Amino acid sequence: MVGYIISGILTAALILLLVLRGREHRRLDRLAEGMEDYLTGHGGTLELSLKEDTIAHVENAAAEMQNRIMTGEERFRREARRTSDLTADISHQLKTPLASLRLFCEMDRSEHCEQQISQIERMETLISSLLRLEKLCADGYDFTFGDYDAREIAEQAWDQIRPLWPDRALTVEGEAEIRCDAKWLGEAFRNLIKNACEHTREGGKIRIRMERTDRSFYCTVEDDGGGVAPEELPRLFDRFYRAEGQETHGAGLGLAIVREIVIRHHGHIVAENTGEGLRFTITMPVLDMTRS
Repeated sequence: MVGYIISGILTAALILLLVLRGREHRRLDRLAEGMEDYLTGHGGTLELSLKEDTIAHVENAAAEMQNRIMTGEERFRREARRTSDLTADISHQLKTPLASLRLFCEMDRSEHCEQQISQIERMETLISSLLRLEKLCADGYDFTFGDYDAREIAEQAWDQIRPLWPDRALTVEGEAEIRCDAKWLGEAFRNLIKNACEHTREGGKIRIRMERTDRSFYCTVEDDGGGVAPEELPRLFDRFYRAEGQETHGAGLGLAIVREIVIRHHGHIVAENTGEGLRFTITMPVLDMTRS
């Protein structure tokens, strides 16, 4: 009889242990899901736990870490907005005298009129690009996400700039339907293709490859222009940086804008040399198609 009682007690204790362990696993699963949702831009605020166990310490540490991240992000956004406002003010003040300079150059028609107007246009492009970049950094644009074919976006981007480089050839491999802002992702593709065209000679080839898994979207843009010096790779996304060997001399802001666009899609971009040229690799999480 005593043996049955002991057996029953042990069985009840085992069942209780399994139930408690199951609850712990569910709490950990909920915590992991909440953290993943937050990292992909869909999660809410993690709640503090009032329990006094090991998992509660993990839950509270995750909530505190999220709070510190959110505080840091808000501080960064405030600083970025101030910088953006300053850049906008400076840009506005510069546009008026530049317009006047253009008008006077066109009226005078001096010997160097074309060169002067070319430099004025370059300055106007620089101001416009810088303002766009600073507004992107300050979260000053509303991104509208929808379900789009990434291949179609890349091909449309090429069609828009193809007349500038009729001797370059571009191929797109793979297909992927993703949730993105088509306008901004298209600008990212245009800047990457433009950069590849500037790094290749006549007859240069550019290849875009893309694929999508259940969790991520991968895309590479590479050329056969010989690449850049290894020490230049970390600086390619810096403002105003132009690598050696470019066909044209732009403002040096295109790749910085690309990086900010990819970041707004919760992704990242890296550059590397290949045996033939330069390759950019974009990695973005596959956002839930049912969410905006």
